[in-house]
Amino acid sequence: MKPTHIFLLSAVLFGMITFAAPTKNVARVVDLKTPGGTILKGTYFAAAKPGPGVLLFHQSNRTRKSWDDVAHQLAAAGINVLTVDTDPNKTRKRRWPGELDATLEFLVSQPGVNRDVVGIGGAGVIGVEDSVETARLHPAAVKSLVLLSGETESLDFLRQASQLPELFVVADDDEYPPIVEAMELLYVTASSPSRKFVHYSASHEAPWLWYEPFDIGKVQAKGGHGTDMFKVHPELPGIIGDWFVTTLIKTPVTRRRTLWHLLRSLIKFRCPAESPKLRSN
Repeated sequence: MKPTHIFLLSAVLFGMITFAAPTKNVARVVDLKTPGGTILKGTYFAAAKPGPGVLLFHQSNRTRKSWDDVAHQLAAAGINVLTVDTDPNKTRKRRWPGELDATLEFLVSQPGVNRDVVGIGGAGVIGVEDSVETARLHPAAVKSLVLLSGETESLDFLRQASQLPELFVVADDDEYPPIVEAMELLYVTASSPSRKFVHYSASHEAPWLWYEPFDIGKVQAKGGHGTDMFKVHPELPGIIGDWFVTTLIKTPVTRRRTLWHLLRSLIKFRCPAESPKLRSN
């Protein structure tokens, strides 16, 4: 066989082996056991390299799968993600703090997850409540919040957590209109200078029909509540992804650069002879 033929055959075989090799699946289904013995079903999205973690809670009329697109984007950007199914029929006393602690502990115990740099995201009343409460219980670890279409009674925490960046998202056509006013209240209460409010406006607000956590399915979904907004506003998952990347990965670098520029300014102030303007005189 001629050398050219051998080379071509080797290239073809190499290509077949390369494309036939299984790709790494970053998502895996996991079981989380709470201190009370409850088993929670979750999905863990591993990033290709060590980095921060993000925990995502769903709204009462959806499951953890509603966060899949965001989770895949975050994992591709270097952030490890855990989505978890919670029972909307349980009271807060039955969920807190056992289920919240169990989910966060599972996330930060995974290889490559920086347990001191965690973001929390929640949709709907229950998802937002769980997110804010997790941040309140673990202020040293939680460095960023994303809250969609919900409310919380922990207003004092948001008022005091000036170091915590928060992204608030709501739409006027939310199926549960009181949520719009509730999200506006959360935003004006929060004291973080890094907070951001994304408000999808409409010419008319949707009519009030019912409260979200009760009689799930009684109100027809129209794409204005929680993660349902992803279909109507396809740019929103990207906004959320950029928010977590900025607040969990880029911000520490930005702070270091800011401190360096401040130091240089102080040096110039203390040493005016180095100023080009003074030298020209």
